Amino acid sequence: MKKTGKKQIRIILIVITVVLCSAILASQAGRIELLKERDDIERSLHSYFAAEMNRNLKEVYACLAPSSVYKCSHTYEEFLADVKDSPVRIADYQIVDIYNLRKNTDRATYPDVDRLVQTEVDVIILYTDTNETRTINYCFTFLKEKGTWYKG
Repeated sequence: MKKTGKKQIRIILIVITVVLCSAILASQAGRIELLKERDDIERSLHSYFAAEMNRNLKEVYACLAPSSVYKCSHTYEEFLADVKDSPVRIADYQIVDIYNLRKNTDRATYPDVDRLVQTEVDVIILYTDTNETRTINYCFTFLKEKGTWYKG
């Protein structure tokens, strides 16, 4: 093989190595960021579910992200009207995973949202009209706005 061919192969291998190392480092940086944010995210999750389980509807509404579609389109009074007759209650929950922490890439639509994260939670639902319970696995998006995590 000619020297130029070997040189080209070396350059290609170097480029591939640099790209792979960059991807690995970026993924590790994301994990480190999630470790830093995890306690705050978990506190927000626990606050939201405690409010739901205690039927503290004022606190449930306060846990919703200010920029969320629901909160932007519903006043607290409208929220109360939506939930007052619902037989659905949260009896218990278990956090399964918190993942995919990312920066907001749509600042035009959500200018106050800094970060988003996915949360997976097993929720035990109680239907007060039938006294039945079901465990349902939900994925919730939580948003960080002005330093605070909220349910999206």
